[in-house]
Amino acid sequence: MPDLSVSFLNECTIAFDPAQQQVIFTSHNTQSILGFSPASFYGDPKLLFEMIATESRQMVTDRVKALASNEQLEFHYTIITASREKISVRDRKSLAGGPQAGQNIIVSVFSKYDPGAATVNDEVLVREQFLNSLIDSQTNFLIRFDTSGCFTFANKQFLKKLGYKKAELIGKHFSLVTIPEEMEMCQRTFVNCVKHPGKVVPLAHKKRDKAGNLFDTEWEFVSITNEDGTVVAVQGIGHDVTEKLIVEREVKATAEKLNTFIESINDYFFILDNDWKITRVNAAFERVCRRTRDQLLGFNIWEMFPVLLGTAFEEAYQKAAAEKTIIHFTEHIQTANMWFNTTVYPGAEGLTVFMQDITEEKRAQEEGLWTKNNLEALINNTEDQIWSVDKEMRYVYMNKAYRNQITRLTGFEPKKGDHPGLNAGFTSEQIDLWNGYYRRALAGERYAIINESIEPETNKLLSFEISFNPIYRVKGDITGVGCFGRNITEWLETEKAVVDQNERLRHIASLTSHELRRPVASMLGLINIMDRVNFFNPDNKEIIEHLLTVGNEIDAVIRLIVDKTIIGDEAKDKYQTP
Repeated sequence: MPDLSVSFLNECTIAFDPAQQQVIFTSHNTQSILGFSPASFYGDPKLLFEMIATESRQMVTDRVKALASNEQLEFHYTIITASREKISVRDRKSLAGGPQAGQNIIVSVFSKYDPGAATVNDEVLVREQFLNSLIDSQTNFLIRFDTSGCFTFANKQFLKKLGYKKAELIGKHFSLVTIPEEMEMCQRTFVNCVKHPGKVVPLAHKKRDKAGNLFDTEWEFVSITNEDGTVVAVQGIGHDVTEKLIVEREVKATAEKLNTFIESINDYFFILDNDWKITRVNAAFERVCRRTRDQLLGFNIWEMFPVLLGTAFEEAYQKAAAEKTIIHFTEHIQTANMWFNTTVYPGAEGLTVFMQDITEEKRAQEEGLWTKNNLEALINNTEDQIWSVDKEMRYVYMNKAYRNQITRLTGFEPKKGDHPGLNAGFTSEQIDLWNGYYRRALAGERYAIINESIEPETNKLLSFEISFNPIYRVKGDITGVGCFGRNITEWLETEKAVVDQNERLRHIASLTSHELRRPVASMLGLINIMDRVNFFNPDNKEIIEHLLTVGNEIDAVIRLIVDKTIIGDEAKDKYQTP
């Protein structure tokens, strides 16, 4: 193969992609040969044909459109430069394969044309210069083997990547850069190319550089034939895909992790396309729907679940799709009697939906609310006073009984956040006293006191038993004080009445054991000395008079006991016997 590194300064090369309608390469010396800078061609791809004089432009355009692969055309025509100067040029055009699969590039090699000086050797040198420039500008790998599998050419990118110099590689078998494990596969590809001229054979395998490092590559090989159709070489174009494969593996691993996560979560997950068809579901969604994936995938969600029509679900899905905005909402499905927290994520290809079952949480909230309301009703329907303060000794809670009592006593209605006693007519001594009570409970002490106050309307002394209880967090630290006040005025009065009654009973027992025993003893003595044989004995008359006196004494004591039982001590002096 000729040496393509020859420099030829009297010609320039332009590569044009007809599919993209853009210049993809131009040599640096177009200004000196064509009268236009490289930037002019990059900026205006049409200039490649519009610079041709009008008498030749249509002819060149038509022939280039019909240009076939492996065909070469040569034109001689006049161009009009940027300075309006007319220049005769030679233009050799060919159709070459681009770096991407299926890409065709029109390569034009220009030189100033002098009909008397043109020779065949010039054409060869121009072609070699063009090929050298084009090949060395490639970022892909370009290589060629002879029919025995030995390198006959390798471009600079391939040599640089593998760390070889040209002389170290040319003439060596391709096994030099092939790992043993893939040698059989590479040999089959090579034989396949030789046996099928013109057929593009793909190959993905690892290359080994000079230092022994491996990297992944992808190739397309095709055999080259001479005029007789005999295969004379195998040519390949490839590129390094190591980074690409690493990224693909990472993407695959991430996708697998994501898929595992989606399948393992208890949240219900599904994806809808832009036609509202279900394209993906997880196991949890299958369970809640009581349908398999085969019964779900590909079906329209509104037809599959018509119960969603006219609900917040339809509204949210439609809004997310139309406005391309993330939607969060909570909704109840009556037919299933379930509550869901739902998040809808819009995308270019449809909607991704996550649904979380919060039915138990909702029920717990409802039960908690019911319990709270019932507790509130219970607390506010008792005459006992209940309130609490925080660590700063501000009201946190109070029931109606406490609020009404403080309002009645002070004329000020307490509110949450107030400091007890402030702005309520209490003296500083009273405020300090109560703050001391709260501080004792905040220190962890649980205790009770008796507090007395005067009822403003009746001027009656009221007594309250008040208990102070520390309020703890789950972790054990004290956050406030809970107080319970109970009116014990009637209880104290009842207790006093019982004490008084016991005192009276003790006095009655004393009367019975002392005041009544003396006359009874006298009566018994008189009866013992009475003459019961001769009832008319004159001594009996005196005894009977004494018995009458003793009977009167017994009667007086009995009436005193009765009065003590009914009216208490008031009758004591009245009926006291000497």
